Amino acid sequence: MNGLVIPTNRPDRVGEFLDAWRPWRWDRILIVEDAPEVSGTGNDERILRYSWREIDASLAEPGIISRRDSAIRAYGFWRAWAMGVDYIFTLDDDCFPVDGEYVRQHMQNLEATPVWHSTVPRLRVRGLPYANTGTLRNIYVSMGLWVGHPDLDAIQLLAQPGRDADPVLDRGLSSRVMPSEQYFPLCGMNLAFRREVACLMYFPPMGADSPYARFDDIWAGLVLQRICRHLRYGIVCGQPLVEHRRASDPFANLVKEAPGIRANENMWEIVDAVELRGCDPLTCMREMGTALGDHQTGGEYVRRWGRAILEWCKLFDPGEGGP
Repeated sequence: MNGLVIPTNRPDRVGEFLDAWRPWRWDRILIVEDAPEVSGTGNDERILRYSWREIDASLAEPGIISRRDSAIRAYGFWRAWAMGVDYIFTLDDDCFPVDGEYVRQHMQNLEATPVWHSTVPRLRVRGLPYANTGTLRNIYVSMGLWVGHPDLDAIQLLAQPGRDADPVLDRGLSSRVMPSEQYFPLCGMNLAFRREVACLMYFPPMGADSPYARFDDIWAGLVLQRICRHLRYGIVCGQPLVEHRRASDPFANLVKEAPGIRANENMWEIVDAVELRGCDPLTCMREMGTALGDHQTGGEYVRRWGRAILEWCKLFDPGEGGP
């Protein structure tokens, strides 16, 4: 079973999004509205809508889910996991299909990434097997990219105004397994993952009641990558592409991003230094939460993030009140 999670603060535009993606037969579509109440209902039983009301009613500690930021999508991840979804997809509401290969390409990344890879993109170099390239069995996350508006921060958009419409990516771009010893900015606008790592997909406190905004997927990606490195889980990046029709204002984003830009310079070092001993995602996530919650030099935000991770982990443990 597959499921799509969509965070939105523009429920009036979700209809356009759903119409564009209608050819894809999602088993579940979870719309997480960043608003006090859901905006309406429909007659499609696959579509489930959530808002602050549902978050408050279903969680013992609803404050772990962000408001006024796309990090609210984490609630949809948990709900999808709780209802038994095997493959969880997420898209921003300003992303639209490029072709008919979206689900197939994410699934190929997760299930059929070859062991062998050419040293030169799109060139079959000497020594590459023709038939027996094998299949990696440890790929748990697939991050797709985009055409249209690049995923740039506000500084880059304002410094290079024409770059926002630059078709940076070639549609023939191939997917690749990301190096486990390096970090990369995880983008939440086009993502798919196996249910086994849903507990790692916690997007930290952002937006309302937080000093930071718009670093939710970036910092969630640090934790994900650190734990995946420890567990030897692979992450693939590349295809499928989506068309990104940027909805946000770079001037407004600059104000939101400014506090996080400085913190981002060192946040990765805090996460990278956490020692992990666990043998499964949930145990490792608890170790991460404990380490961040006890951190002495990262400030109150890091400690709050760690405590929130520990509360998040309870949702995935039947012994702690999870489903």
